[in-house]
Amino acid sequence: MSERQNAFTIKTNQLSDEVYDILAKYAKSRKLGDYISSLIVRDLHRTSNDQVDTRHRTEELLEHINSELRELKQLAQANGFAGKREDIEEKPSENHTIKEGKIADLEHVSGSLDDDDLEEFNDF
Repeated sequence: MSERQNAFTIKTNQLSDEVYDILAKYAKSRKLGDYISSLIVRDLHRTSNDQVDTRHRTEELLEHINSELRELKQLAQANGFAGKREDIEEKPSENHTIKEGKIADLEHVSGSLDDDDLEEFNDF
C-alpha cells in the first residue's frame, strides 16, 4: 500500500454552501476522514453492483431478442416469406471480401430509369 498522507486539501471555493456546511460539520467532529472513506466504499460497492445489474440486463435483452427472432422466423415461414427450414438456418457466409476499387458482383439487378425520372436532377 502507498504511504498515507496526514491531511486532505479541499478547495472550498468550488463547493456549494450546503456541501461546505456538511464537510465542516464532519471536520469539527474529527470524522471527516471516516465520512469520506465511507462514501468511497459505498461508491465502489455500488459500481460493482451496477456492473452485475448491467450484465444481467444485457443477458435478459439478448434472450428477448433471440426469442423475437425465433418468432419472426416462424411467422415468415408460416406466411410463405421463407423457404424450407434449412434455408432459414444460418449458413456460414462465403468469404467475399470487398476491397477498395473492387467491383461488387450483383447477380440480380432489375429496373430502369426513364428520361422523366432524370428531369429533377438536371440542376446539378
